[in-house]
Amino acid sequence: MYHSVTAISYHIAHPSSNTMAEAAPVPDSFITVRSTLPRLPLPLISERPLVKTERLLIRPLAASDLEALHELRTQPEVMFWTSAGKPDSSLDEAKAKLDYFLSPEGNNKSFNYAICFKEDPSKLIGIGGCHSWGSSLGWPELGYMFRKEVWGQGIATEFLKAWLPLWKALPREVTEVKCDERTLRGGNGVYENSEEMVEERLMALTTDANGKSQNILKKCGFEHVLTWKAREPRPTEDGTGMVLVDMPSFRYFPGRG
Repeated sequence: MYHSVTAISYHIAHPSSNTMAEAAPVPDSFITVRSTLPRLPLPLISERPLVKTERLLIRPLAASDLEALHELRTQPEVMFWTSAGKPDSSLDEAKAKLDYFLSPEGNNKSFNYAICFKEDPSKLIGIGGCHSWGSSLGWPELGYMFRKEVWGQGIATEFLKAWLPLWKALPREVTEVKCDERTLRGGNGVYENSEEMVEERLMALTTDANGKSQNILKKCGFEHVLTWKAREPRPTEDGTGMVLVDMPSFRYFPGRG
């Protein structure tokens, strides 16, 4: 489910085929608001807590995850939903992603976790969390991706319900956020007052073809805020071409509940 970011990308879903797509975000037109975000520097990866659920061990990433991450990123069904639109061509591509997340810079700009079955904690079956401190809409962005063999088993929902409390538990600080003003728009069309402190958001970007992941987001407390047009890479007869797609985007309010 990661989508259009510099590190990993993954998509989610479309709330309704009747939703009208709006213009793509334009960073130069973003507004600056005061809000809260997790305090920087983030905890070191080696010091981040792990979580066990009924079936999963959700743990910090490690250099030893390289082979399993490479296997994940070479599955065409998985990579179809990413900003790359195609599988990695070599181990080096997966290594570059993992090296970034484990680097000091990646440590401070992401909050990703390895997702494993409890009976095999060394074998990564997915990766998920906040993979970008500034999404296409300005706020931190959530994403996840899983091996195709575990799709349809409720694994993504189980992961997300366990990861969100980790995100919410991070210490906060008041800061300025440059964001797309439309992320402040309520369901009734009324905008939150950008002159005052606004509620913190966590974004999840999606494509219109991935309805199953949309349902996962809704189950976990996300709400649709905006659908916009974007050019995304997709397989073609000649390789990978750019296709215009609708990008439904969802938001979550960590300060609620």
